Amino acid sequence: MTQLTPEQLSTFFDSEEFCQTGHALIDVLGQYLQENLQGSGAVIAWQAPQAAIMNWQQPLPLQPTLTPASFISALQDKVLAANLHIHHPRNMGHQVAPPLPLAALCDLVAALSNQAMAVYETGPSATLIEKQVVQWMGALVGWSDATGFLTSGGAQANLTALLAARQSVAGWNVWQHGVSAGKPLCLFASEHAHYSVSRAAGIMGLGSDAVIKVAADSKGCMDVNALQTAWRQCQTQGQLPIAVVATAGCTPTGSIDPLLAIGHFCREKNLWFHVDGAHGASALLSPVLGQQLHGIALADSVVWDGHKLLYMPAAVSAVLFRVQKNSYAAFAQEASYLFQGNEDADEAYNMSYRTLECTKRMMGLKLWAAFSLYGVENLAALVEQVFSVASLLAQKLEAAPDFELLMQPQTNIVCFRHLPTARLSAEALNTHQARLRMKLVEDGAFHLTQVTLQGQYWLRTTIMNPLTCESDLDALLLALSV
Repeated sequence: MTQLTPEQLSTFFDSEEFCQTGHALIDVLGQYLQENLQGSGAVIAWQAPQAAIMNWQQPLPLQPTLTPASFISALQDKVLAANLHIHHPRNMGHQVAPPLPLAALCDLVAALSNQAMAVYETGPSATLIEKQVVQWMGALVGWSDATGFLTSGGAQANLTALLAARQSVAGWNVWQHGVSAGKPLCLFASEHAHYSVSRAAGIMGLGSDAVIKVAADSKGCMDVNALQTAWRQCQTQGQLPIAVVATAGCTPTGSIDPLLAIGHFCREKNLWFHVDGAHGASALLSPVLGQQLHGIALADSVVWDGHKLLYMPAAVSAVLFRVQKNSYAAFAQEASYLFQGNEDADEAYNMSYRTLECTKRMMGLKLWAAFSLYGVENLAALVEQVFSVASLLAQKLEAAPDFELLMQPQTNIVCFRHLPTARLSAEALNTHQARLRMKLVEDGAFHLTQVTLQGQYWLRTTIMNPLTCESDLDALLLALSV
């Protein structure tokens, strides 16, 4: 075995080298950010994965192959250059935020300080920051005494909330005795609900078939009459409904389910009301946009992604609970080496009681920084800006004879199709949309996605960048019309 000398050990943890390399890296990232914000160059330097992988087929290095300087060059030339440029105003694809630069610096602080956050003593300030952020977000939902925690992404957040719903509503200790100890459990979600809901049902042992898909109306919103019908059918079939998952900003169209009506239905039927607000909950920042989420305060749990319209680096998601004891329902186990059996008031600061993660990074710092540096009103302005640009795009599509708008956007997602002059079959029209999209991506001119609804392909833009402007929209429509 190799015995390292103090001098050799110091090369691994050299603070001076960290400063020098860090300053050089910040300079590179600053230039990268500026060029992207200005819309310089392509949105993506497209390479098919089979070709791109050839750049990463190197043997495992037994000895160093890079110096700090060449490492910075490699990041610039091989990594950043090949990225999808998230801050580019013509990046209109996925629901991924162009993160606030100062929030990104917080991730550097979190990475270097490396607070594990399993229990309070492994991340004291990180724990207190997280509790502060959760309290703020809960207040925006409309709760006076919110509780919850942050976790790594909306899929994990939805799973945790639904585990709490299962334990709270089933009527027996499902965690200890399993799902087979009582009636078959089921839950309801819109046909446009995120796939993480069905995935959660599978992980929970309910089976993905236990998620009863409720039809949406022409605006993409859950049909409450269809929900009532689905509930009656489950009763007839001997199933035990436990929850309704409403979506505030569904992935395909950005539509918002009728939260107030669904909330009243859940209260009437003793169902857990969960709102997947991963995308759309940030509308709560704005008094105007927040009206679309009227009724969310009736929810038992809410999921809210910071890495979407709160403009955080990925991934950070809040799982919020209206009633404090429900935040402990997802997991019912003890680990004596972590939890010391202290008073309840002390144990409330040990996050691992309530999360899937044991080792968890300091996620709350960047949210605390954003709220503190900019305030709710300024963060709301970012959301209002992208919603407004999405509405402008919809107006342009309606006015253009060679485009078809799916529906008026409720958030910042706009779905549409290009209609060529030649009349095409349904299949050929679908192929036309797919080809148009792929051409734009391969050219690097724009990044947008597509969605399939009732067998039809629709082009889909998500306006995430507040710097996306009218000229970018005009250029998009022109590029699709050529």
